Amino acid sequence: MKLCFAIILGIVITIPFSNSNLAGAQMPDEKPINMALTLWVPNFIAYIAQEKGYFDKNNVDVNITLVQDYANAVKGYANGEYDGMFIVYSDALIQDSEGVDTKVVYNIDTSYYADAIIGNVENLTEVKGKKVGVEGINSFSHIFMLRSLENIGLSESDVEFENILGKDIPDAVVSGQIVAGHVYEPFITEGIKKNLNVLSTGADVPGTITNVLVFHSEIVEQRFQEVMNIIKSLIEAKEDFDRNAAEDIEIMSAKSGLNKTLIEEGLNNVKFLDLDYNSQFSMNNKLNETISLYDSGNSIGKFYAERGVISEYPDIENIVDPRFVKDLMAEKNLQ
Repeated sequence: MKLCFAIILGIVITIPFSNSNLAGAQMPDEKPINMALTLWVPNFIAYIAQEKGYFDKNNVDVNITLVQDYANAVKGYANGEYDGMFIVYSDALIQDSEGVDTKVVYNIDTSYYADAIIGNVENLTEVKGKKVGVEGINSFSHIFMLRSLENIGLSESDVEFENILGKDIPDAVVSGQIVAGHVYEPFITEGIKKNLNVLSTGADVPGTITNVLVFHSEIVEQRFQEVMNIIKSLIEAKEDFDRNAAEDIEIMSAKSGLNKTLIEEGLNNVKFLDLDYNSQFSMNNKLNETISLYDSGNSIGKFYAERGVISEYPDIENIVDPRFVKDLMAEKNLQ
């Protein structure tokens, strides 16, 4: 999942947040929780929590670092530079497999129209027996393509895969190198301008590319209430956004450096999730659908393990931590 139109922002911005009112709520030597924010628009809900005082209201001190390069944010999290971050779910599983003991505590959004397969055919079934492009063999892009194919009755053996960067997919289709490929914005729009067809989107395979909030396991255990208060603040910020979208988009734009049009496009291309959705679907370990982090995680883990991307099957029950959602949902039901 990439917000490639965000390349217009050429700097890394560190924005601290603290408030003197928190002094009585924290130990004098306790540090703020450091979170990495990547250039994926729904992540900017953290700015609403920051600017509208929800972190303050819930007595939690947070440092937000906006990192332009997603890979650098992931590396910083792995190195312990950040206590938590917003990350693509499949990457969180890889991180955990590499010894970065991680807990997935909340599902922020899932890609609907921000990811798509475009091509020079009329229907996705027409790619059978032909070459298709993905950004990285055995990557989440590969998984997205496979699930999209399975959705219309095709298997991996029905096509030939080419490893092509998303930005190069439209030209590769036009030149005849491939007949279709996985892309994301702004390259979906670029492909449409080249008269290519959108053959499938994330909405057709919900939960395949999804964005989650993670923390190092030791942070979750040692600072449980603060993590709870961060999630609560983000939930309240999402509710604020539902009431004051125009106003909050202004904040997102000012803090991220992206213009409002790009912010709006980014939000329109995803399904922005709330507490109810997390409780009913994302954190539901009984649901045999990809919108469940358990079902999706087991599927992704199996894919990675069988292809040698990770050394063993991940323990999804240990990685996904539903306690925060359960407690916050119980609190909501009492209101």
